[in-house]
Amino acid sequence: MSTSSEDTTSPTSPDESTETPGSEPTPETPAAAVSSPASEAFLEGQHAPRRAPLFGPGTLSVTGLLMLATTLLSTQLIGIFNTQTLIGAEGTLGPAVQGELTGAGLFSALAVLCSAAALFRSGPETSPWVRALSAATVLVGLLFVVLTVLSYVLLTAPTSAA
Repeated sequence: MSTSSEDTTSPTSPDESTETPGSEPTPETPAAAVSSPASEAFLEGQHAPRRAPLFGPGTLSVTGLLMLATTLLSTQLIGIFNTQTLIGAEGTLGPAVQGELTGAGLFSALAVLCSAAALFRSGPETSPWVRALSAATVLVGLLFVVLTVLSYVLLTAPTSAA
């Protein structure tokens, strides 16, 4: 086998390649064999696949869920509401209870806003789990906001002396 530049022998058929497995592509290798999804999309006349944005629907829905979990696990919202409705205990709105209700209402409202923003930013390419998580967080978050408002109203209502 000669290594001179005068050696111009070519493969017997146009489908054969002089490339060995694991080697770098040679100039005789077709361009389609060395391509990425973006270049394939360009060659097909399509848009390149988009990357998910940092503050996309998925991020916002998980943020809303974490805020809702914070409300559920770190406040006494359900206990305060049950004390007022089920037991019928008379109470006043002290600073500690007011702080609990304010924190629960604030985090619940923020969870609803984040998840609603995720629903509005979602599109046809958004995963179904993102939409389901956002919708569930909005519904449960609205329930917590209503519980907060009702607890606040029940605690500030004037007591009737009978």
